[in-house]
Amino acid sequence: MRVVARYDLFFIVSYALLIPLVGVLILWLSGRTVVLPFLLLLEALYLMLALRKPWQRRLGLRTSFPDAWREFLFSRSAYFRGLDQDGRMRFERDVRLFLVDVRISGIGGRSLSWPIRLLIAAGAAAMLHGRPDWEPPLVDGVTVYPGMSFDRNYQVKKGNIAGQAPAGGPMLLAEGSMMQGFADAEDGFNVLIHELAHFFDREARKDGLKLRLRSGTVAWAEAITLEWQRHDHGTSILSAYAAQNEAEFFAVASEMFFENPRPLHDAHPELFEILREFYQQDPRQVLEKNIRGN
Repeated sequence: MRVVARYDLFFIVSYALLIPLVGVLILWLSGRTVVLPFLLLLEALYLMLALRKPWQRRLGLRTSFPDAWREFLFSRSAYFRGLDQDGRMRFERDVRLFLVDVRISGIGGRSLSWPIRLLIAAGAAAMLHGRPDWEPPLVDGVTVYPGMSFDRNYQVKKGNIAGQAPAGGPMLLAEGSMMQGFADAEDGFNVLIHELAHFFDREARKDGLKLRLRSGTVAWAEAITLEWQRHDHGTSILSAYAAQNEAEFFAVASEMFFENPRPLHDAHPELFEILREFYQQDPRQVLEKNIRGN
């Protein structure tokens, strides 16, 4: 993540230049200098709104990363442990930016403890580590439910839903299931990764993302659909839930990609290539450092 995303920077600069150009044109055509104060006011208002997010991010980075947070990540995030020093610094930076940007709360807006918020930010930082120009697609934030699950009526501690990724709303997570996903770093199950993958999938489809695979350049939606259709779900190391549809296939595969990538690569190299191109990283290079000792 960047303080100002390149895409945003282009539009900020473009509109900041466009406003005075239009004003000069109006002044030239009308000959009335009375437009100048309005022009200056409009430019100031635009810059104030456009630079609000970068300014908040810059303020968020001024504070040092708490030692307690770093120790907690070492104990709970295998991904963080496997990074080199530069990688950890960038990871910590992404965590702080995520926490500045994304509203994380319990049901009814209740506040949450910092370990819960930190784990959510850490999961997002891992998934974004290879894509520094991407932004977390969570404009409606994250809502955390107590317990291990909730039901279809969103009643807490009932049913068997550990998380949801609604198209028009916040990402929903059951606190217990989310914490459990980080407790075992190699089981290939992590509800946070699963649900966040759905948001990334929708953004990639909307933006028309293309992947550069060995077979050539392929649209993201086409690549994952074809892989899902040809995948042998009967013998796959992925859970049976991956057979539901291509979206669930991608989300389940993403869980294993970030938690236990070596078996995924060995069993399904074509799928692994697609995920590696999508996330622009190979988690084996990070996680296997924990095995060798970092």
